[in-house]
Amino acid sequence: MQDAGRLTKTGERYEFRFEELGLSITGAHPEWVLSAAAEIIQDVERLKVAGRIEELTMLSEMGEADEMDVEDVRFAAEDRFETMPHCLVSMGDTDYRWVAPDGRKGEDVKRKPPVERVHQVSPGRPD
Repeated sequence: MQDAGRLTKTGERYEFRFEELGLSITGAHPEWVLSAAAEIIQDVERLKVAGRIEELTMLSEMGEADEMDVEDVRFAAEDRFETMPHCLVSMGDTDYRWVAPDGRKGEDVKRKPPVERVHQVSPGRPD
């Protein structure tokens, strides 16, 4: 296993480092730091993909790349950036499902917890 990023606390401040981008974010609260990191990493990754699509489009126009390569990158980008973000969250022995705020159901999304418990549907033992 390899660390992709690391959140540390020094004194009263939190720091998140993402070496792949040379990114370092420091703040007073871990949720602020991680929110900033998520937004910045997403923007950088979107720009990388847009650049790759532009590059492949140019190469395709010059006959040096296949149009299918461009479509593959576009499809992967759409799958990554247009799909509603969701994750599995484990706290202790319990698993939860997290969905980005835009994808949460219900009338009063802001008052609901950000996670829903994942219920194990395993058959019980007979009496």
